[in-house]
Amino acid sequence: MNTKNRIALVLAPPFGPNLPPLSLINLGGFLISKEQNISLYDLNNQFFNLADDKLKKEWLISSNAHLEENMPRILRENFLKSLERTEIELAQFDIIGFSCYKSNLKTTLDLAHIIKKKKPHMKITLGGPEITRHYFKDKTVFQSEPFNRADLLVVGEGEKPFYDFIQGQAQAKIAYFEEIDTLNVYNPIAGYKLLNLRQYPRRDSVALLLNRGCLRTCRFCSERLLYKKVRTRSIDNIVKEIESHIRENQIQSFIFYDSMLNMNLARLERLCDEIIKKFGKINWEAQMGIRPEMSDRLLEKIAKSGCYNLFIGLESGCDNTLENMRKGFTSMDALRFFKKLKKAKLAFGVSLIVGFPQETEEDAQESLRFLIDNKDYIPKIEQINPFVYYDGTDTHPEDDYLRQEQIAERANRFIDALRKNKFKMTNAFINNLIDKK
Repeated sequence: MNTKNRIALVLAPPFGPNLPPLSLINLGGFLISKEQNISLYDLNNQFFNLADDKLKKEWLISSNAHLEENMPRILRENFLKSLERTEIELAQFDIIGFSCYKSNLKTTLDLAHIIKKKKPHMKITLGGPEITRHYFKDKTVFQSEPFNRADLLVVGEGEKPFYDFIQGQAQAKIAYFEEIDTLNVYNPIAGYKLLNLRQYPRRDSVALLLNRGCLRTCRFCSERLLYKKVRTRSIDNIVKEIESHIRENQIQSFIFYDSMLNMNLARLERLCDEIIKKFGKINWEAQMGIRPEMSDRLLEKIAKSGCYNLFIGLESGCDNTLENMRKGFTSMDALRFFKKLKKAKLAFGVSLIVGFPQETEEDAQESLRFLIDNKDYIPKIEQINPFVYYDGTDTHPEDDYLRQEQIAERANRFIDALRKNKFKMTNAFINNLIDKK
């Protein structure tokens, strides 16, 4: 294999349609920096734009199991000619890398099977979070249909194993957590140039990534399982990307996809300093962990640099539950942090989990009382769900809400109580992790 190979990176539907797919953009930019011939096919965006309003509304529902299961049929019934043209076009490539998520796995495997039939010598690779989830659930599934049709399965991030595969240097059919040492080696701007940003609903916004991985070890979190090492980009590198987006793409808003943007406070402060110095401010939002040790000075810089919203992982207001979750803070730590955010005039919302393993009804009531008693310092409930088990996490599948009927009931009572107390809530993220049949 060499640079003459034509390589396609593909995201099949359904998936969140609002923004370009950052994972494939980063992979594409990395491969372009290695002088590879890359095309990027966001089929999720392509067919979302062809859909009528009713189907688009379904597409926007999170964890829409009915849509995920029926998407191959929906594509053939509604967009057959466009789908067939796409299949023919993809069959002209030498290597295809599919990005697999829970939502799009069935469509991905269906499409990969059809293309492989059209061109038996096509090299198919499967990567993404869903492949990693299957590894943690039962990696013997990789020996079964349809996974064994793939020429490469990537567990963890894709840059190094996929590039080695292209070069004919792959050591095995399955790559396990083969990670690049630094995030400065990929080129997101080159990846973004593979797409037309104006075709996305949030055409004035893009996602950014400063860090991969997370320093915390929350028991319920599957996102931290995607990486073995925590790595970060240089501040100069990400500021240059921001500058390019503003200049070339007229981007007005930036969404950091980091699990915890405030892992390194000194680096975060430098990022804010550089944004203020170079742009005055930009509109940005991010997910942050609760860290009451953050200085007033830093929080003021975060506000001054243009941060318009923060997603904060509180999860519970009960200290027993927080300790059991391994969150790394107490409810009073959280309250001190919220007071600091309010003082800095930073908008934020919190996420909550109801029914975490070993949580009692008394624990749930303690959590609810914490929220109600401190409502003046909690401007919004951004997300709330009953406990959902994810493969590979330090919890047990028997604790999932689907197997513990009282958990879903407790969560609904919890939500009703928040509504009665007139909390501002983001409706799209209430029970958004529960499968919609």
